[in-house]
Amino acid sequence: MCVRMHFNIDLNVLKSKYKCNKIVNDDKLKRGMINKKNYVPIIFESVENSTSKEKIINVCLWGISPFTYGKIEKDFALINARLETLHIKKSFSVLINKNRCAVVVNGYFEWMGNEGSSKKIPYYIYNGNTYNKNELKIKKEELNNVQSDIYKSENEDNDSKIKMDEDKKQANVQVKEEIKEEINEQEENQLVDENSHKRKKVIKEEISTKKIKKELSDEDNINNIENNENEKKQENCSYIILAGLYTVSNDKKKECRNTIITTSSENTNLQDIHERCPLLLSENTLSLWLDVEKKYTDIIDKVKEEHILMSSQLKFREVQNWNDFTNYTKEYKKDSILKYVKKNENN
Repeated sequence: MCVRMHFNIDLNVLKSKYKCNKIVNDDKLKRGMINKKNYVPIIFESVENSTSKEKIINVCLWGISPFTYGKIEKDFALINARLETLHIKKSFSVLINKNRCAVVVNGYFEWMGNEGSSKKIPYYIYNGNTYNKNELKIKKEELNNVQSDIYKSENEDNDSKIKMDEDKKQANVQVKEEIKEEINEQEENQLVDENSHKRKKVIKEEISTKKIKKELSDEDNINNIENNENEKKQENCSYIILAGLYTVSNDKKKECRNTIITTSSENTNLQDIHERCPLLLSENTLSLWLDVEKKYTDIIDKVKEEHILMSSQLKFREVQNWNDFTNYTKEYKKDSILKYVKKNENN
């Protein structure tokens, strides 16, 4: 299943990347969490009123009306369509050849059953192949070498300082011997000096050890912070392409709606989370899927094959805080305010 998605991608980036001709209804888009009957951008190919094909990004409602809509009072919205029955159910069979679309999102959410409990655990699923986390990690061997160099350097500095102190003290003792100190007093002074020297050495070693521990602790904290930032970067930079179908109403509104195609998660790394998952498109099968001249039966086997490869690249993590996926960026808030002001000025 696929009941929630996360979208935080610049539409102009999508337009440029996939060579789309125009963007429609972009003022309806709200970034962050996308639920049923929320607006989500889709990409499809159109040949209406034109002899040439063009790609369009349309921000449309998630959830198409069933084929029997109008005969029932309740407003149903089909947000998912099972791949296994697309060619059988009338709500989808009329769409599989000319009304295929793609939904590009950062990731989606799925709930895993918790054995022994009725409470399900939410997971965020995203593409882990668009970002190499290992490149930004310090290897353990390198870290050990750094730690060893720090410890060695500290010991060398301590030995040097101790030697200088000994030379100074020895010179003082020699002066005292020449001037006025007697043998017994000299021995006592030497004993006191030695004890003092040992105490200083112990104190310096303790300070050095604490300093090394602090530096290593700081290093661990920095690495933890970097890893957390890298994880967030990976999630924000990643995107997945979901296969879908869309409808456009025949009235003046020309309301566009879409549904996400789902398939079995068997033989994928997602099967432990849920038995169903969205049908994934690769960059190669995206062009096939959107091509209105290609028949569904001619391309579906290739799409299924690529789906297995794409699903192996997905990563997932347990959702700890939903606010991570609902906050909008400052830039987006600013753009939204400017668009609102400009719209009111025109009116």
